[in-house]
Amino acid sequence: MSSTFETDSKDRTVNLTQAFQDAMGFTLSRARALSAPIEAIRRQAEEETAFGHINIDENGITSGMRLVVTEPALEVSAEWRHLKNRFDTAMHPYMADVTAIEDLHHQAHEIKAKRDQQLKSLELELSQDPKFGNVDENYSRSKSRYDDFRDKHLNRDAQMFAKRKIYWALLALVLVTECFVNYHAFNAFWGVPAVALGTTIILGVLLALAAHQHGELIKQWSYLFAPSKSPGDRAGSWRMFTMSTTALLIVLGFTGWARWAAAFEAMHSQGGGDSILGDVGIVQVNPARDVFISLIANLGAWMVGVIISYIGHDRDPDYMDITKQYHAHRKVWEKMQRVMKSRRQHIIAASDKEIEDKERAAETRSKSVRPQLDMLNQISIHHRDIEREIKEATDANVAAYKDVLLKAATNGKAKLYLTQGAIARPLSPTDYHRMTIDFVPAA
Repeated sequence: MSSTFETDSKDRTVNLTQAFQDAMGFTLSRARALSAPIEAIRRQAEEETAFGHINIDENGITSGMRLVVTEPALEVSAEWRHLKNRFDTAMHPYMADVTAIEDLHHQAHEIKAKRDQQLKSLELELSQDPKFGNVDENYSRSKSRYDDFRDKHLNRDAQMFAKRKIYWALLALVLVTECFVNYHAFNAFWGVPAVALGTTIILGVLLALAAHQHGELIKQWSYLFAPSKSPGDRAGSWRMFTMSTTALLIVLGFTGWARWAAAFEAMHSQGGGDSILGDVGIVQVNPARDVFISLIANLGAWMVGVIISYIGHDRDPDYMDITKQYHAHRKVWEKMQRVMKSRRQHIIAASDKEIEDKERAAETRSKSVRPQLDMLNQISIHHRDIEREIKEATDANVAAYKDVLLKAATNGKAKLYLTQGAIARPLSPTDYHRMTIDFVPAA
């Protein structure tokens, strides 16, 4: 699209491209040229102080200062304002689109601010929710303890196999194995299948629990019976060891006795008289052998359970407990965080959709006035630079002029008077020094 556009002003047609070039032709050096030589400023100020009476208006400006400082600045400022006004006039037909684009960007900014406020409100709601506070506190406390234990154990993970369901499934297999080993003997002993099954299950549970407890005690022996443990804690560990060992002895004793009795019962049942076949087809029963094999099988099942328990436990039971607690609290905390994250994502996604729509609309509309927008942006930057240069040059000139006046007043060469309309009152050098020169030539 061509960058040459025209619009009607009051008296003549204003060419946008020409107005832009004229405005950009007003260089910064034109504004910097306002910096008057210090000798010229001192000479004019000394001429003013020679009268011995210096009138200062309510803005802190004297007649001499106005002549050599403010009026040149006003002339330069007016020259720049004229060029900028011509450009603004030429831009007027396109300002509706520019304003609409700015409004769309403003709406997008407001949506962002609303989104940020909603996120802050969500965080505030979260911090004030007692439920979340308890969850967060429990998680923080258990994590701190867990980190302390990890440092103590050189960052190794705790052995948590004994806390998993598969561990108890393996011990259940030990129980099932024990049932297979002893059911026949108990059935032969009791003669009632239901009683035999019940007895088998009870003794199987005892054996599995004994194996579990023995494996745990053996693995954690150096911790549970350490000299640093209190006598009460050590006594409790000894009681668990005694109960587990008693349970194992009960299982071995009862199964051995039942196997022995069953063997003798089988021997009596086979002694019914002579057979024409002799000993052919008759299983020879040996009570000592049967009891020994039964005990070996039961001890084997117990040993398997002990090995599983030993492998599944950590040598520090407290490390296992705090790890389990930490994982439980973290699971609840992460669940809470997922809920909050989902709400955050919803707020962000909804806002981003609105922002994207506004920015797309602004981009679409800006394509039709892209050259004009570029010109407007360049003029805006140029205007700020010129305004800054005019103000800096003028402030420097004013300060230099004011300094000469203050020195003259301090040395008694001239007196300062503050004029307000027709009234003039004396002004001390200190008050004038504190007085701010109110002069901003650029608009």
